Amino acid sequence: MRIIFITAAFIVAACSQVKPAVTSDPHPVVLAHVEAFNVQDAKAMAEVEHPDIEWLTATGSEILVEVSGRENLTKSMEEFFKSPTKIAGTLRDWSVNGNYIAVTETAHWSTSSGEAKSQSALTVYQLEDNLIRRVWYYPSVEN
Repeated sequence: MRIIFITAAFIVAACSQVKPAVTSDPHPVVLAHVEAFNVQDAKAMAEVEHPDIEWLTATGSEILVEVSGRENLTKSMEEFFKSPTKIAGTLRDWSVNGNYIAVTETAHWSTSSGEAKSQSALTVYQLEDNLIRRVWYYPSVEN
């Protein structure tokens, strides 16, 4: 079973240009995104997403683009929310560096037999214009 997390991973780009730091507190933007995910509201998620959002997964030495664009991500989330498995995320270990926010996201769900499960992953959000521009997910570990 593939679990999609609403959080982002940390990327260090030695020679890349970085936009100036976010001018307001990034916590409400990221929290709004995860809260909307938790209630399975793809449209509310989209309200805090940049039109050109990129949803990325880091796997070993590769970074895969899972979804590009707000409309595509909204459609993807609407399909994901049709699953009978309901997943909720929590965030901890916040670290803010300019317009990058690294968190540990823990996904919680129950199996069809009622067994509680969870797994955590490092996630990094990049904000642009106080909207989520990119989300990187790193490999998860079972809790």
